Amino acid sequence: MLIDVELQEFLERAHSAIQEEEHDLLNEMLPRIEELADSGNPYFQEVIGAAALEIEKDYPKAYQYLKLAADARIPSAQRGLGYMLALGLGVEKNLEMAAALFHKGADAGDPFAKYNLANMYLQGFGVPESEEKGTRLLEEAANAGLAAASAQLADMRGAIDDYGGARGILEEIVPDGEIPPLSAKNFSAMCYHGLGGPVDKIKALGAALKSVELGERDGIDSSRTIAGELTIVEIEEAIAWSKVDDWAEAFLACARDR
Repeated sequence: MLIDVELQEFLERAHSAIQEEEHDLLNEMLPRIEELADSGNPYFQEVIGAAALEIEKDYPKAYQYLKLAADARIPSAQRGLGYMLALGLGVEKNLEMAAALFHKGADAGDPFAKYNLANMYLQGFGVPESEEKGTRLLEEAANAGLAAASAQLADMRGAIDDYGGARGILEEIVPDGEIPPLSAKNFSAMCYHGLGGPVDKIKALGAALKSVELGERDGIDSSRTIAGELTIVEIEEAIAWSKVDDWAEAFLACARDR
């Protein structure tokens, strides 16, 4: 089913409202979304299902609408329905069916479906275990811009002491922060100790600060230690690189007072 430009823009705003948890905006849009969904538009059936799954936690409603959209071959709905089946959210857990739905979404190019299917291959859930297939799917998801897939690839490379490979991946994704705090912490350690590349205490500090922003409690102690070895100008460079300017002003003020 094709949709016109106006509906496409409306659809993108609806997805953004769900992702950013902008509940007031979503509630404002909801009457038209429901009208479009109930008229049989699978793109908006997926929106209703996604909102029910991610925000309302209304799993019967989520299943109802995601099933309609998945049957209409909407990749994000196939992925969402697979997620429900993989975890048994409001339905009986079925890993084989979940994997089949992730396959469909992945074949259509959905990076989240590729990421989910990759982990099923890596763990042998619902499909025969295959590190080769799992890694390939992770790489495809990472190349599509999914930071979680990139972070997982970096962790896998670090686990086999391929610090250069891990560091190269993390350097690209740490500043944007869509990663686990441990990934930022690991990158900080690599830069500080010169693992996989030269010592870089500016990025080591930046990554430590980013880990704090992401919830790593030990990150502030690491940040203070590294900052003690840097000039104020270098600390400013670390803050700018890691994109933590808004909250790091207090940290910078302490460094200036030392």
